[in-house]
Amino acid sequence: MKISDRIFDIKAKSGMMYKRGQQDSAIRFLDSAIAKIQLTSVEKWSVLNTKTAYFLNFKKRPDSALKLADSMVKVVEAKPALIKHYISALLVRGDVLMDFGLYEDAFDAYVRAGKISNSISKCYALSPKLGFLRYKQGFFQESIPYFKKGFNETLACADTSSFEQSFVSPQGLLNTIGLCFEKLKQPDSALFYYQKALHFIDERSLIFPNRKEFALMAKGVIYGNMATAFMQKGQHEQTEKFLLKSIQINSQKGAENGDAQTARIKLINLYTLSKQYRKARLLIEEMEDADSSFKNFTSQESIMKFLYAKWKFYDTVQDTKMAYINLERFHFLKDSTETANRSRQNVDVEHGLRDADRAQMLELLKKDAQSKQFLILVAGVVIALIFVILFIVLKNLKRSKANIENLNAANNLVQNQYAQLTQVFSVLEKSHVENATIMKVVAHDLRGPVSGIVHAAKLILADEDLSENNFRMLQLVKDAGLNAISLINEMLNTHHGLGKKEPTDIARLLNDSMNLLQFKAEAKAQKISVTADHIIVLVNKDKISRVINNLLTNAIKFSGKNDTITIAAVQQEQEVVISIADQGMGIPAHMGNGIFDMFSDNRRLGTASEESFGMGLAISKEIIESHGGKIWYTSIEGVGTTFYFSLPL
Repeated sequence: MKISDRIFDIKAKSGMMYKRGQQDSAIRFLDSAIAKIQLTSVEKWSVLNTKTAYFLNFKKRPDSALKLADSMVKVVEAKPALIKHYISALLVRGDVLMDFGLYEDAFDAYVRAGKISNSISKCYALSPKLGFLRYKQGFFQESIPYFKKGFNETLACADTSSFEQSFVSPQGLLNTIGLCFEKLKQPDSALFYYQKALHFIDERSLIFPNRKEFALMAKGVIYGNMATAFMQKGQHEQTEKFLLKSIQINSQKGAENGDAQTARIKLINLYTLSKQYRKARLLIEEMEDADSSFKNFTSQESIMKFLYAKWKFYDTVQDTKMAYINLERFHFLKDSTETANRSRQNVDVEHGLRDADRAQMLELLKKDAQSKQFLILVAGVVIALIFVILFIVLKNLKRSKANIENLNAANNLVQNQYAQLTQVFSVLEKSHVENATIMKVVAHDLRGPVSGIVHAAKLILADEDLSENNFRMLQLVKDAGLNAISLINEMLNTHHGLGKKEPTDIARLLNDSMNLLQFKAEAKAQKISVTADHIIVLVNKDKISRVINNLLTNAIKFSGKNDTITIAAVQQEQEVVISIADQGMGIPAHMGNGIFDMFSDNRRLGTASEESFGMGLAISKEIIESHGGKIWYTSIEGVGTTFYFSLPL
């Protein structure tokens, strides 16, 4: 399937506007031009691809880019003739998720695309993407094999007439491998790959003689990187030589000016370190004259590096005032950047759901401890009341000597009650300690076998010949094991609170819970459907998963055979509302909101005589309210029940 000439012309005009720097106008033109045209699936995919790149690279709106990438996937999925477009859409979605800081989801998208592409062709750029994912997480050693594999695959698969495939991408991978070794403080290995990249550029320049400007700019970037490696080796003359070469090339109009800025900053640091203070001062003044308001700097990172270099220089020459000014500006910008990025912390690729049943056990233990604390408080109040009564009795005894015997009796009663309460305190304290000890012993003994299960699952998952069905089942085994390990770690920790919040895809949580509990629904021939957009919410991912699992388990338990359970998520102005609806027996009106009480008597058997402990809803209510949300339900007895809970955006 191809793009029609009309759509091709529209995209070409939009592309020209984009290249001229008219990005907003280009997208508006594209939207208006296609508004009244019936597009084919491939044309829709192509337009969505263009708009995704716009919101990701120009507007820096990964949330909007993610919605467009999801639409790309939906347009071409389940269409065998468009399988290559489907793979590309998954890779684009992975790129957006990686930029959003959702590395786990990005990894899943890449692996999914890789498994599908293996049945068609080996020529998909999967290895470099996995390499960049590990690189962004700071795992430089682990990313090198991916980049090396990607370089070899690119050369083997590249269209020799394609400048991007046979020139730009391979030299970039060689340069990135050098950067990895540079980050690992291995300058000799870094220089080896930088030299290899330069040699590659010289060879390919003969094939593409009309691309000399790009080749020169690429060399300028590599020269700047080589200078850093020489700096690590302590070879200052070589460092200065290559930095000056890099600056000469990329300070030209239309070249990589941002790289030239970086090279100048490195040169300031070199001159400061080698005590060439006059050269350092002149270079600082030159950059300040050209970029007095930082408007011409290409990134906040470049501004921070420049401020840091100036602070080091002024501190070295003992200009305390200027050193303080630049250090203060550096820390202000650094703190602002860290605050903006705090919600996008790295997550482990292999992080999974925690086990819901064991989590409920832990919450029950917490509630039990709280109940005991409440009993101790009540006992203290009783003692206080007893002393008040004693005071009143003493006052009355002053009026009548006849009451002396009663006073003695009351005093004995108080002493007996005090002794009994003291004994109660001792028993309660001992019980609390025993409960905590038993919990930690059980948790400690469970860690070994559960870790073994997870390790075995990981080993089997590494087998590339696994079928997609077996891969999913083993992934569930691994995730459940990781859930258990996470819960064990929490049980061994004496402090429990809301825990760490992170950006979380609600649609992913709902689908994960459906997959986790699908076997229970299948046992009763029930169907579960999920309708949800990819809405990102800042929550404790594991605790919200626990709520979803509790509500879905109840829906399965109290629904009959062949019933349908519907799960949905809707974004409103300031919150997202999740609903789980069943066609079960319903909740009697007299139970009311008592179903949310931890120790209520509102317990019923499920439609297949499943036992109910009556704690799941109380646990869910506590978790949702701790997130600033609400939980409620509607029900008609004999027709069904819908539970809702909201989370603030």
